[in-house]
Amino acid sequence: MRVLYDHQVFSLQNAGGASRYFYELMKFLVTVPDVETEFLLGVNGTVYPFRSLDSTKVRVSSFGDWLPPGTLRYLANEAWSNLAAPFHGQMDVYHPTTYLRMPMVRARRVVATHHDCTHERYPHFFPDAKKIFWARKRLFPRVDAIICVSEACRQDLLRFYNVDPAKTRVIHHGLSSLPRSVEAAAQLRQHARRDYILYVGMRAAFKNFSGTLQAFSDSRLHDSCDLLVLGGGLLTAEEEALVAKLGLKGSVFCLPKVADGLLAEAYAGARLFVYPSFNEGFGLPPLEAMSVGCPVLASRIPAVVEVCHDAPFYLDPEDQGSFPRELLRAVNDEDARQQSIKRGREVAAQYSWQRCGQETLDVYRQCR
Repeated sequence: MRVLYDHQVFSLQNAGGASRYFYELMKFLVTVPDVETEFLLGVNGTVYPFRSLDSTKVRVSSFGDWLPPGTLRYLANEAWSNLAAPFHGQMDVYHPTTYLRMPMVRARRVVATHHDCTHERYPHFFPDAKKIFWARKRLFPRVDAIICVSEACRQDLLRFYNVDPAKTRVIHHGLSSLPRSVEAAAQLRQHARRDYILYVGMRAAFKNFSGTLQAFSDSRLHDSCDLLVLGGGLLTAEEEALVAKLGLKGSVFCLPKVADGLLAEAYAGARLFVYPSFNEGFGLPPLEAMSVGCPVLASRIPAVVEVCHDAPFYLDPEDQGSFPRELLRAVNDEDARQQSIKRGREVAAQYSWQRCGQETLDVYRQCR
């Protein structure tokens, strides 16, 4: 069986939950004897080591990192990929990495993954919400199967789109053991000189980063600890202005790009990891934090509760007043913290990329 993945999500981000998901699927498929994987990556700066995968099982077509993630990289890779796709022949399965299907890919079956309905639930956060809606509305009827990363995600899909439930399948993400690194720990100590609260990843409006800054200020925790912002690029001018307005200068530090070693050390050393999104389809970062014994304060939203169960401290993202209150509790209530750490390790241990990969392979085989 020949499976093809495209450039799309990797053109838009160098790291993140969606790109990690496809890396882990490819990493699993390398172990399957009768599967070969084609990957039209193009121009990229991904932090995931695709080149280390068995080249006899995975063919990666890529050439350097000379465009930043975003629209220009996407358009260049889209043009190149559609020119290259016919030379790869007919695929058994095409699994696009976003909600657009490349027109020049020939495949017997097409499988899509649905990650969340954040654009549909919170369209005011996204200038391109209608564009995303129409892309999904166009794609879903034309695919053979739709993988949903949680039951909450599946219910949203069925709510917003006219999709045959029989085409859907819930497959939870897995969880990787993040590699600890002595060098990364030393790098981290150069920035984290006090206890710190950790925020990881993109800072789009639905991620509620501004609410995090407000709660950090309102709680007065910046008097005794820092807020470490990892990944997601440099703070924007607007974010810097909010930091200054809230009196947080000198207490907020940003490391704009992060590899797994530094991520593992940051989770392991944090007093608390915060995940205050208004909406998510799964919730991989809280699992990563819990797996290394870092307590988590997360939004009480359906997908996160489904995935993380009773392990985190929870806040109501729609009630800004609950954020500093729960933040203080999660930092200071030592008995509750130890219980959260213990339960977090138990929950995180339930998730496996091996299982995710096998269940995804089953979908590939079933939709013949």
